[in-house]
Amino acid sequence: MDFAALAARLPEWGRIFDGQKYAAFLEAVHSVLDERAEAYELHDEFARIAGSDVPLLPLAQLCSSAPQAEWRECVRRGLEERLAADKLGRELDELRGDFARARPRLKMRLQTSPAIVSAELAGGVHAALVLDLPSFITPVRQADLAAWERPASELVALALENVKAQEQVELKPMEIAGTRVFGVSGQGPFVASLVLAADELLGEPTPFGVLVAVPSAHILLCHSLVDRRSLRALEAMAAGALQAFESGPSPLVPHLFWKRGDRFVTLPVRRSEEGKAQCDLPREFDEQVVEKL
Repeated sequence: MDFAALAARLPEWGRIFDGQKYAAFLEAVHSVLDERAEAYELHDEFARIAGSDVPLLPLAQLCSSAPQAEWRECVRRGLEERLAADKLGRELDELRGDFARARPRLKMRLQTSPAIVSAELAGGVHAALVLDLPSFITPVRQADLAAWERPASELVALALENVKAQEQVELKPMEIAGTRVFGVSGQGPFVASLVLAADELLGEPTPFGVLVAVPSAHILLCHSLVDRRSLRALEAMAAGALQAFESGPSPLVPHLFWKRGDRFVTLPVRRSEEGKAQCDLPREFDEQVVEKL
């Protein structure tokens, strides 16, 4: 091969290589594209594959800083990252501004940092409006709210209903000190969001409210406060929440929460010097629940 002639035909971006290395780079690109067994077109500036145009310059830059023996892997990695980003972009483009398409994807997710559209429940836990797309989860933007022209209360209710309808969970009742604690678990990242509907799970509300815990995105613990036995349930829930938080995956917070209606009050849980779970009861909970049970 006449590498001098090839070098003379190098596109401007390709001059980060000499002629011989440019040919080796193109060979690496061809090899990776052939392995994908998909139709593609290779142009001077880009490769067209799966409906996406992948610029060659970023791939060449990856290769230029690596040994030549690693070029195929560099090309493969860069190509996959670009195709994945394009796929995510297409998924978003289908939903942005189209509420009918966005509606079944709208969900509420609990997280420990605020999002663009979110509200803090208590104890550093935020409920965020997100879009659950096939490839990733992305926050709802203010621009989305403006385009959809729907009241915030309607969107929040819909997001929670989607979680309730779509999340696959296992409900496990546990007898503790003669009273019942419910454990809800699943593989999806929205299980903990069901804490917003804990009252529905537990049935008729009591004057004292409910105890809940969201130690992980995949776990919810809840108990209806009824009588003195609930204090034993509280101790067990604190220990279980702390263990689940520390062992993961997707940890949220180890704390318990006292839920009355839409209000959450934090009951901080920590590990004592003796290594046991310890729950600190705020005065409000002590006066309105403990002293009256």
